[in-house]
Amino acid sequence: MLSACCMTLTPTMYAQPEPLVPDGYYTLSTMQQDALNYVYSYDTNALRDQYGNAIDYAHPMGRNGEHAYMYITSGTSINQAYKTYYFRSQGDGSYTIQSCSGEAYSYLDVARYDRHLVVHSARPYHHFHLRSQDDTSPWPENEYILQQVQNAALFETPAATGHNVEDLQVLTPLEEDKITPSLTIRRVLGDARGVLALYPCGDNPGQVSPLMSSTLRACIDEAQELADDKNTTAEQAEEVCQRLAQAAKTYEETAAGSLNPVAEGYYWLTNAYRAFELRQNKQKVMREQEVDGELVLRWNDAAINDGTTVFHLTPVGAQVSMQDYMGRRVASPSADHTLHITAEETNAKQIFAYDTEGMFTIADASSPDDFFSVANPSTGDKGLYGKPNDGDIIASGQNYLYPGYCSSWTLQRAYHQVTVLSSGWAVLSVSFPAEVPEGVEVYSVIEKDGGIFLVPYTKKVIPAVTAVVIHAPKGTYTFLSTPAQADPIEGNILVACCEDKKNMTAGSMALLKVKNGEVGFQKSTSKQIAAGSAYIPYSEEQETFRVLRMIEDGIDSPTLSRTSEDARYDLMGRKLPKGQSSSIMIVNHKKILNK
Repeated sequence: MLSACCMTLTPTMYAQPEPLVPDGYYTLSTMQQDALNYVYSYDTNALRDQYGNAIDYAHPMGRNGEHAYMYITSGTSINQAYKTYYFRSQGDGSYTIQSCSGEAYSYLDVARYDRHLVVHSARPYHHFHLRSQDDTSPWPENEYILQQVQNAALFETPAATGHNVEDLQVLTPLEEDKITPSLTIRRVLGDARGVLALYPCGDNPGQVSPLMSSTLRACIDEAQELADDKNTTAEQAEEVCQRLAQAAKTYEETAAGSLNPVAEGYYWLTNAYRAFELRQNKQKVMREQEVDGELVLRWNDAAINDGTTVFHLTPVGAQVSMQDYMGRRVASPSADHTLHITAEETNAKQIFAYDTEGMFTIADASSPDDFFSVANPSTGDKGLYGKPNDGDIIASGQNYLYPGYCSSWTLQRAYHQVTVLSSGWAVLSVSFPAEVPEGVEVYSVIEKDGGIFLVPYTKKVIPAVTAVVIHAPKGTYTFLSTPAQADPIEGNILVACCEDKKNMTAGSMALLKVKNGEVGFQKSTSKQIAAGSAYIPYSEEQETFRVLRMIEDGIDSPTLSRTSEDARYDLMGRKLPKGQSSSIMIVNHKKILNK
């Protein structure tokens, strides 16, 4: 066993002739627990209910929502890989510390934005310094020591000369017979998965094409199988580790220069606090909200069909114009650092800078150091770290350094979704230009001579802030956003609901309904309607249920019967095979609405 060491970090680098700790595999524990065979095992705050919450610690997380904790566990009760760390000397007295679990976030790292914090990361940004127990020189003022807090190890407390020796960390070299082929593979797996985490695959900004990672992912799958196989030999482990390390190096070199840029489009800006998704299945996104008569930028739960969560990004040189779905622009921060959304002419723009792991920082162009951060400095279990909540988004150059402020964001192409029931009919309101998916027929609704009629919409893109009726087989359909614009639909009487409305007048809306086999709009007594839905204004002189009919060359065509066996054609003029039908067909030169 090595003499007791406590790991510290310092802003200055000091040289040592020989490494204090030779490179190799170690377990980590406090002196008071080491004799009982208790060691620290790998974990993060996102996976533990009793840790990682502001109610427990003063500094619960870092900018991207991850805070590294190691949990004191019996050395005989857990898998060897999850209690082993690999220490590697950097030649200047500093070290990297890697978990051997094989997970993506394999390194313990000092957070770049707050020296109090330690995070799990794909690659270390800062290196650690170690200090021997018998080093009695004064503690440098700015060093921090790893110590035990409520059975969890974390970097938070300034080192003091009177620190109890029982709290110092002990590094115990792993016996040679415990360094198995599986353990060596898992260490290389951690690096390989870390590279994938640094440059994730996908079509969104900050990601790379999935094709680029195919070789690396195949190597990872093969290595994982060997790591899980107790019969894997040392020779097999060495061979797969070499190929895996080479594949990871190649991917890292090519992916770094192939990141998808921020292109014009409609996006959700999701806060990179992964604990919500892992622990509570919640994502937090930027959204506009009216507060005291003003539109401000806040964070709240993600909502697929709600236009208040979608922003139109348009690159302008090295900067980005950021607008809501109504074309209003996100303005520069006010005196209290809050961000407003305004319809007034403004040149306010933002800077989107790639951070790491598919994430961006967003700053006001007039003040590049003012990062857009969620603001929630309160403690307890109802804030950002506990139950779902909301709060302001502020632009500040300093607040993001402290707990409760997260300023890393992922960008995801926005879309709408609608579920079609067995009737085959539904309505949808889109807040942005949306592509029509395959298998979906789209209609607007017009009013003529007291009746309401379906009008086929045959273009590939539905214009923004538009409501339509759709017909399709039972299922859920996705309407992807697109920067391509489309002309407004003339005469459409459907009212689009791009936001939740909870103060409607009872009896003022008629909603889509299939009644006795007929499709129409039925008077509703509801006072609210959800984002993504649509209605037709209702007045008392109208029928309570108005049947939808097909419009044909300006002549009412109330045909709602099934078609005959005459030749059938779709709306594109293509003949349908015998026995096949469509919701709207042309039979004997007439358009037929099929039940």
